[in-house]
Amino acid sequence: MQRPQLAAGLFAFAIGVVLSLSASAVSAQPTQSVLTKHYVLDPIRVFYATEGKDGVPLADIDRSGVPDRVEDIAKQVWAAHHLFCVVLNFPDPLGSARYQKVNCIQVSLRDLGGGNGLAFTASQRARQIPEGKSTDRAIVMSINSRLNPMKNITPAHETFHLVQYGTTYFKNGWFLEGMARWSEHALGRDGLGHVKYSPSGPWPQTLQHQKMLVNMTYDAEYVLWNPIARQTDRVGLLSRKLLDRKLRSLRYSDGTPVLRDAALTGAEVMRDIVIELGRLDDVAFEELNYEAWSEKNQRAEENNPYIYKAVMDVLRRHVPSVGPYELPKRQRPMVVGTANADAFQVDSVWNGSDSMSKGFKLTVLERDGGRFKARFESTRWVREVSGIATDSFVSWNSKDVHAIKGSAGGDNQGTIVSDHQGPRIDFVWRAGNNQGAFTLRKQN
Repeated sequence: MQRPQLAAGLFAFAIGVVLSLSASAVSAQPTQSVLTKHYVLDPIRVFYATEGKDGVPLADIDRSGVPDRVEDIAKQVWAAHHLFCVVLNFPDPLGSARYQKVNCIQVSLRDLGGGNGLAFTASQRARQIPEGKSTDRAIVMSINSRLNPMKNITPAHETFHLVQYGTTYFKNGWFLEGMARWSEHALGRDGLGHVKYSPSGPWPQTLQHQKMLVNMTYDAEYVLWNPIARQTDRVGLLSRKLLDRKLRSLRYSDGTPVLRDAALTGAEVMRDIVIELGRLDDVAFEELNYEAWSEKNQRAEENNPYIYKAVMDVLRRHVPSVGPYELPKRQRPMVVGTANADAFQVDSVWNGSDSMSKGFKLTVLERDGGRFKARFESTRWVREVSGIATDSFVSWNSKDVHAIKGSAGGDNQGTIVSDHQGPRIDFVWRAGNNQGAFTLRKQN
C-alpha cells in the first residue's frame, strides 16, 4: 500500500453495530468528561477518568494506583499488538507506510452507550504526557469504559483493525470485519470457531457463493476466513519457542492469563493475505481511476474482485490445487494469466527492477509443465532453485534450493503480471522472522 490517502476517513466498530463517522463529525462533537488520567504500557497509552459519565470502575487489587480495568484493557491491547506484529510478523501499523510517524496506540476509555469499541483510520498528534515527546503521533481507538476485557475481546479486535488499516485501504466489510472476527481467536479459548464452508473447497468459490459473501460482514468469518485457516493449518498451535515469556506470563488482575491458550489456526495465510492486499489496493486505485482513497472508495463494491483475487492468489501459494481467479476484464488493463502464458519459459532471464532487487538475476534452466529449475544469483549468492510455475505464479521453498554460493535464502512466492513495460514477477519472500518483497522484470 503505497498511495497516500488524500481523503482520510474513519471507521468505527461496535459489537453488532457499525458506525461511520467523518473526522469533522468527531471533532464537532461536544466533549464528554475530560480524561485527565493516563496509563502507559510500552507503546500503548490509555486515557481514562475516575468519575463522571466516562468513569471506570475503581477496583485496584494490586494497589498500583491505577484501576484494574485500565491495566487490563491495556494488557489486552498490548498482547494483541505484540502477538500479531512481533510474534507472528503481521505488518506493524506503528511506522507503516500509511502511519510513518506514528509511534503509539492511544486508547480512550469512554461511555459508548451500546457500543463496545471504535477504531479510527486517521492518525493524529498524540496527547501530551510526561513520558512522551511533543512530536509523538498516535493511531486511536475508543473502548467502552464499562467493558470487562476478561470477558470481552473487543480491545484485541480493534487492535487488529489498526493492523488492517496500516496495510491496506480496502475497508469492505466482509474483509474488514470477517478477518477481524477470525483474529479474536488469538486471545480467546474457543478454538477456531464455526466453519460453515468446506475447507477443501471448491476454491475459488462459486460465483453465487461469492455474491453472497461480499454482502456479509462479521459472518464472513465462517464461510471464508475460518475455512481458509483450517485448510492451510491443521495444527494451529503457537509453540513456546515462538511465544516469548512476557506474553505467556501476562495476567489480568484476577490472575487469569491474557493469552488464553497457545492456539491460533491460520496465522501464516492471514498474514500473507494482509500483505497482498497492501499491494492489490495500489492496482485497484489505478484501474478504478480513484482520485483519492475516500471513505466511499475504501468501501466501494468495485473493490471486491481485487480483495477476493488477493485472497485466492495467496491461498494458491499454500494450496497448489486452488484454481485461478481473474479480475473482470473491463477493469483489467494489467492482464494476469493468459497474457503471461509464454513468459516464464526455458532460457528466459529476469532481472531486478527495484532497489530491493538490484543485481538480482533469475534464469530459467528447465520447465516441465508446472515444475521448473532456475539459477538465481546476485553479487552475494548463487542458488539453483526448484519450484512450481503456472501462467501467473512462481514459487520455491528454501528446502528445495541448492546453494552454490552463499545461503539458500528463504521461501519465495511470485505473481506474474504484464504492464506497459512487459512481464514482471512481484515476489514476496520469508525466512524465519524476516520477510520482504522484490520485483524482477523479463529481459528483452
